[in-house]
Parts: sequence; structure tokens; C-alpha cells
Amino acid sequence: LTAGGTMLSTSVLLLLALFISGVIAVELITKDSDLKMDPTTGPIVEHHFASLPTSILTLVQFVTLDSIAAVYFPLMQAKPALVLFFLPIGLVVSIGLMNLVTAVLVENALENAEQEKELERLQLKNKVKGALPAMVEIFRVLDKDHSGHISREEIEHVPLDILPGKLLESISIGSMADLFELLDVDGTGSLTQGEFVEGLLNLALLDVPVWTLQSLRLLGSLRDAQTEMQEDIKSLKQRRP
Repeated sequence: LTAGGTMLSTSVLLLLALFISGVIAVELITKDSDLKMDPTTGPIVEHHFASLPTSILTLVQFVTLDSIAAVYFPLMQAKPALVLFFLPIGLVVSIGLMNLVTAVLVENALENAEQEKELERLQLKNKVKGALPAMVEIFRVLDKDHSGHISREEIEHVPLDILPGKLLESISIGSMADLFELLDVDGTGSLTQGEFVEGLLNLALLDVPVWTLQSLRLLGSLRDAQTEMQEDIKSLKQRRP
């Protein structure tokens, strides 16, 4: 509907430009006795600019760039001042308006694509919200010692299909151990119920690409390596006399 309105308004603007140009053509070309008497331009005036409707139909050729050189070139040779008439028509009608139509259509297509993407995101959000009670129950199942925290040891041997199917459709992970590494942002080695549920929601709703998840895993590995190096350095300092 938006594109239809754009096409309609552009068509009206184009017809208006052609009508005004046709009126000017009648005054500059049709009524010019020198052009009529010239053996080269006379037939062109008689055939293409005999009246206002004929002039408008001729100028329609400028929209499609259909053999227009045979029309304007002899006239401009006879009357060089007509370049001030034909050049603006070529720029405005042939190039400007057509590019405007293309630009608006592309913009509308991008807007529609963005709206569809937002609609898909809302649908996914509703799916994940529907799985929220199941995620809370999963945390309770994983928390075997009922401490309110789950550790890597408690989660790493659990099969991935324990998660709701709606959630697995939206995130890309290989195992529960990988999931733990992604959710354990603070590096404490354990997850509370809030961290577990909120982390899963963020992974699903933020539409995190695979390369981002891989980067997070790499950062987690670097963090562990840094922690281990710090402990080794601290241990060496303690051994020094």
C-alpha cells in the first residue's frame, strides 16, 4: 500500500511535469515560424509538436529515453537556445523522477523487511516467555544439592535436550557445559536461578549470532588462563625467601 501511494503521487507529479513542459513546447517550438519553415526541423515540428497533446506524447519519450535524439538534436542545431528547454526535461523527467521512484521503492522494501524482522522477534519473545516456567523447573532439577546455585559439575553431564524445544530453536550451543560457560559471566563457577533464567532469555531474545558466542567462549578461556597465571605468579612469590 505504501509503494502504491508512492507510485500514484509520482505519476501525478510526472504528468504535471509533462503537461507544463508540453505547454512550454507549444510556445517555443510549435509557434516558431523559423522552425516550421526549415526543411529539416519542419517535419519534426509537424509530426511531434503540432499541438499540445502531440507535444506531451512526444515528451513522454523522454521518460523512457525512446529515440529522443532524433527529436531534440535537429531542433537544438537550428535553435541552440532550446538546450535550456530540453536539458531540464532530461534531468528532471528522465533521471530525477525515475531515480526517486526507485529510491522510494527500495526504502519501502527495507522498511517492510525491518517490520517483518521485528514481528519475528516478537513471536520469538512470546515463545521464550512461554518457556519461562519450564526454565525455572529445569534449574530446580539441575540444583541437586538444593543450594540455590548450580555448578559446572552439576550441569556438564546433563543432556542438552533438557531445555525447552522453543528455546533450543533460538540459541546455538553444543552442550550444557558450553551453556554454562556462556552464562557464567562473572566467572564464579556457579549460577543462581536468576543468572540461569535471565542468561537463557538474553541468549534467545538478543538474537546472538554464532560467532559472538564463539568469541564469548574464547574470552572465557582467556579469563581462566589469566586467573591460572595469576595464581601461579602468586604461588611463586610466596615461595621466594
